[in-house]
Amino acid sequence: MNENRITDMADILHLGRQSQNNLAALNQVVTERLKEADYSRVYALFDELLAIAEETDMKKLAQKEERLDGMSSDLSVLRMELLKEQELLRALRDTNDHYTEVLQGEIDAGNAFVAGVAAPGMTDVITMQETMKKRVQELVMTRSVGMSFSEQIKLAEANLTSLSDRIWNVLMHLIPLLRGRLSVEHSRIMVAEIQKVIGAEPKPVG
Repeated sequence: MNENRITDMADILHLGRQSQNNLAALNQVVTERLKEADYSRVYALFDELLAIAEETDMKKLAQKEERLDGMSSDLSVLRMELLKEQELLRALRDTNDHYTEVLQGEIDAGNAFVAGVAAPGMTDVITMQETMKKRVQELVMTRSVGMSFSEQIKLAEANLTSLSDRIWNVLMHLIPLLRGRLSVEHSRIMVAEIQKVIGAEPKPVG
């Protein structure tokens, strides 16, 4: 708001009100979204994958090979959802930052009024300036909360990035390692079965 437009008490009390409402509404939307976020499915798959990796019975492990395909598919889908959520949070943070920037402009206008930029000859100038000081203090507090909330959103983004990176490492490294282990054991078991059928003595290891 241009400080030259501040001509009466109503203007002072209205200064920054819309920005405050915008920040409050955005805060509620993001807070509810974060509260409803549930990543238990990801961690359940991680636990299941760890159990497979710790399996010592090779026959049981071989039975899990098909399950690895399903887990890979599930984790890929969940990772895409995390990336979309991360993009949404980034957009919401940008909006939050925009609102705080607009609010800073309104704070500047209020401070300019208090400093005496307002047109001379205005009635009850002292009372209006004191009211503006209080209003500016409220806006400064709101802006501080908005900036703090921006950091909270950024932290949520970082957590999503970390989780999606962990999924990526599982998909790219752990699951292929498990498949390789299965492949080796399948070969060993197959050789042992062939040797049993043809009556050949197993070759000594080493």
